Amino acid sequence: MMSPADPIEIVGLISPYRGSEVSPQAPVYDPAFVPEIARAYEQAGYDRVLIGQNARSADSLVTASWVAAATTRLKLMIAHRPGFIAPTMAARALATLDQLSGGRAGVHIITAFNDVETQCDGDYLTKDQRYHRSREYVEVLRKMWSSSEPFDHEGDFYRCNAAFSEVHPVHGTIPVFWAGTSELGLRYGAEMADVYAMAPGSVAQVAQLVGKLRAQAAPPGRNPRFSMSMRLVVADSDEAAWNRATQLLRAVEEKQARLGLLGRDLGAAAAAAVDHAAQADGLADDPQLWTGLTKATQGRLQVMCLVGSPDTLVEALTRYWHVGIDNFLITGFDWLADTARIGRDIIPALRARTQALAREAVVAG
Repeated sequence: MMSPADPIEIVGLISPYRGSEVSPQAPVYDPAFVPEIARAYEQAGYDRVLIGQNARSADSLVTASWVAAATTRLKLMIAHRPGFIAPTMAARALATLDQLSGGRAGVHIITAFNDVETQCDGDYLTKDQRYHRSREYVEVLRKMWSSSEPFDHEGDFYRCNAAFSEVHPVHGTIPVFWAGTSELGLRYGAEMADVYAMAPGSVAQVAQLVGKLRAQAAPPGRNPRFSMSMRLVVADSDEAAWNRATQLLRAVEEKQARLGLLGRDLGAAAAAAVDHAAQADGLADDPQLWTGLTKATQGRLQVMCLVGSPDTLVEALTRYWHVGIDNFLITGFDWLADTARIGRDIIPALRARTQALAREAVVAG
């Protein structure tokens, strides 16, 4: 649980598509929408935005530069996959962006969703090998950001001589976000993460993972923050929100059937997502949690949602705060309209609620 002096952080997701997963049309890259949605997040009171990356997406570093130029205070969470750019070069790029944006850069280390994801770009290391590499990658990044003179490095994956950067981050370093629930993902997350980022789940699932990572981070004296992503289905009342969820599900099912996507084997990662959703579904402690889109698409859409009115959603999100989440990546399905509503009806109330509870805990303690 955070102290009153440590406010929660609200994070959005930069989409280069005006439509979302529920839109009937195929996604079309729209460069004009990137600054538009970035400014919408800033106006709605979001603190930071994730710029995602996968083997087919637009480049995250270039997109992040465009987002930074379009905004004045919005911080960045730049997804970055080690293995394709030398860590010394990545460190200079991130430090340069941090300086140009006034200290707003952050990097989200992505070790990849599955083997095929990295093989698309010619990387054939195993998942465990990639985690070992990611750990060393972050080590070199931090050396580059902090070193006042050239240094040598010789590790299992990287070797450099007289490495140095003339540009350093505004605040001396850049926050490192880390994800991964495998044994190595958790071990290195506890060791390397400033913010450990996790997928959505039930309150119990999230609490278990937070506890596990805290236990591993305690011996070296580390105390990372915790981030969780969650899609919100919001409407004026709980009933209206569940009706909207039903409409979203029908739209997705129709789209999947029209494109012939159902019935295909999507591999172990998708199967694990469906299993995770099934374990989270129908729990009495999480009446607002909805896993319909994940199950209906056989794990193709790995999204969980909270469904309800603004007041209901604030209470639901507060339950996650109680178990350690202080960084909320929350978005809707109608990018502009939902972002505006979340900013108006949910973010201020969630901030006020968690700050009041933190103050009460200090007084009681």
